[in-house]
Amino acid sequence: MPAVDPTYPLFPIACSIASAMMLLVLLTSFIRQSWNLGVTFLCFWLFFEDLTNAINAIVWSDNTDIKFYVYCDIVSHLQLAISIVKPAATLIITRRLHLISSLQPVPPSKAARYRNLAIEWTLGLVIPLLVGGPLCESYR
Repeated sequence: MPAVDPTYPLFPIACSIASAMMLLVLLTSFIRQSWNLGVTFLCFWLFFEDLTNAINAIVWSDNTDIKFYVYCDIVSHLQLAISIVKPAATLIITRRLHLISSLQPVPPSKAARYRNLAIEWTLGLVIPLLVGGPLCESYR
């Protein structure tokens, strides 16, 4: 008799609820037009992590036979990107708080604002996609 997971119905439900809550946080940020990029990136990537955890718990609830090779490949790349983006989003949030706390009497110039946006987009989206995508292709 195979071992039965005692948390089976609870874990996928909790992950589904958590992913729905992350989606609600993203939607309320979209409606209010308050785009804190660090929080937005963190919620975006955590939504996908919770969603894949729920799907994984449902798909592999009774066995570990790999049937969906493409899905496994996509999820492994996504998990690698998410492991990079969590500390990167924390760095973005901390950097933004530092910029707020070291308040300058003169507002930042347009070039400084564009530089800050470029740094935040690079840390939150470009680097995780590079690490999760083409940089780990040689490790197959």
